[in-house]
Amino acid sequence: MKNTILLITIFTICIFELNAQSIKKSDLKKTKWFANNENFYKSDTISLIQILKFNSENVKTNETYLKLQQNNNENITELNFKSSGNLTVEDLHVKDWTVSKIVGKWKWKFDSKNQILNLYFNRKLRHSFRIDSQKKDSLICKSENNNKNESIVNLLILKLIRIN
Repeated sequence: MKNTILLITIFTICIFELNAQSIKKSDLKKTKWFANNENFYKSDTISLIQILKFNSENVKTNETYLKLQQNNNENITELNFKSSGNLTVEDLHVKDWTVSKIVGKWKWKFDSKNQILNLYFNRKLRHSFRIDSQKKDSLICKSENNNKNESIVNLLILKLIRIN
């Protein structure tokens, strides 16, 4: 009897833990994310990163620097999820500091039950990912003028597995 109760308790905790890791469609609406550019287009596993909150105006003005710091100064793909299902995709090329945008109509759909994110370009499925995990992380942002003035920037990182 004790083993059954213990097993049921462990199973219940696992279910609650899995549900806590689930992303809802509303978690993506009206949000901006970024990823390593090369990984986004080619890799089987990518990290999609969101800056959760800026602690000061100084940190917000250095948003691009923070993204580059998190991405080891490599090219970045930025995704802006609109509430209407529209999506903006821009690539920041670090070497020449240019931003390019693929001209066309991007859309996104998210299946909360299966944790599948589909990205469409001109009505054709372009990328499909399954959300594998999520974690919170942070960056320490130091002021250039005064190293004693630090701000902590909170991040949400989604690990995505490419489906096709």
